[in-house]
Amino acid sequence: MYSLYAQTKEKLRFATYRGYDLCNPTAAVLAHLLFDKRSTRKKIRSAFKLIRLTPRYRHHDQLKGDAYIWHCDRDDQTKLALSIGNRLSEERRRNISYMPAIKEDATKSLDWRAMYAAWRITRRCSLPLLLQFYVFSALCHTIKHFRAIDRLQIPQQLTSLVSFNSANIPECFLVAACRHHDLPTYSLQHGLYHRYRGEQPIDIINYENVTAGTLLVWSEFCRAEIAEFHREIGRTPDYQIRVAGYIDPPEPQTASKPSTQAGKHLLCVLPGKRYVGDSIELLHLLAALPAHYRLTVRLHPLLAKDAALMTALPSSASLDDSPTLAHALRTGGYDLAIGFNTTSLFEATLFGVPCALYQAKSLNLITDGIPSFNNTDELTRLADAPTDTRQLAEYILGASCFRYAEIINAAET
Repeated sequence: MYSLYAQTKEKLRFATYRGYDLCNPTAAVLAHLLFDKRSTRKKIRSAFKLIRLTPRYRHHDQLKGDAYIWHCDRDDQTKLALSIGNRLSEERRRNISYMPAIKEDATKSLDWRAMYAAWRITRRCSLPLLLQFYVFSALCHTIKHFRAIDRLQIPQQLTSLVSFNSANIPECFLVAACRHHDLPTYSLQHGLYHRYRGEQPIDIINYENVTAGTLLVWSEFCRAEIAEFHREIGRTPDYQIRVAGYIDPPEPQTASKPSTQAGKHLLCVLPGKRYVGDSIELLHLLAALPAHYRLTVRLHPLLAKDAALMTALPSSASLDDSPTLAHALRTGGYDLAIGFNTTSLFEATLFGVPCALYQAKSLNLITDGIPSFNNTDELTRLADAPTDTRQLAEYILGASCFRYAEIINAAET
């Protein structure tokens, strides 16, 4: 699906409205239509709804001076977004404002001027009819955002803007508008950014579709991966990339102590819903571990009640119900963390827990220095003599660095 998204986005490179560059904000809307796995009928209904939704920006009075905006759909991401926002405000006051989902902060009305502007752009795109309709819908909704932002004069109230994720809805519109008005704009990395070796999910837009002027990344590894991705597609990033360090560093002295009981204690961290099939295969592999290995499984937050995963759970395994991964690692006494396609696997290294990568069919990250396994025998060897992977915390996560306020404040003085 990414190839269709990328080809369609290329048709929008020329698109502007009142001087605003429409390409990336429109692409963010379009991505949610194209990557949607529901039926075509339901996607068409969603596109019609977008045409009618007119943004309100009801919290625009909070958007003044130096501001930080965020939107999250998961509790763990919400805690992270608020945590980094509060830390950014410690040295220099920054107004923190939640951005509601687009359907939660809108009225239902048609804007004929926006529709006409969207139609004029769409007719220049040589695309199949259904795809043209999706593009028209995304353009119309994006133009409505810029019209609302202009009407409320939000950029004129701001001196700088930090966004939790400027590449996605609903934050992308305001960030693009502020950048157009030459305000300093920043976007934060909130997951492991890397090139995808297999299927390219919607997550790729997090670094492919940045609307801010500067993207603050965790590490040199992430910076190099983003740069190489753009080289592969023959483009140059239209934003700066600065290494700022891991966004959620644990408190000092929180390293996990290895298990003191007989047998090794393994923590299996599973990825999101795209990888349920391979997660089940991993659980079947773990079910064959000798009895003296203890196993704890931590499910992805959005799959806590997934019936297929619960059925595949080894009978000897326990489920981790800690509020956060950090809490689990501080208290669990784990000897090895295992998993694939999840940042959580590498976050374990922040607590001194070695990690091992499952060579799943859908594995989308390959990098040097990570011990890996394909079967139970290889896993038991790694568990009995784990490789020290603490250097991965620095290489992949940028664990020793936290320069967000320093970089942002220096640019704004």
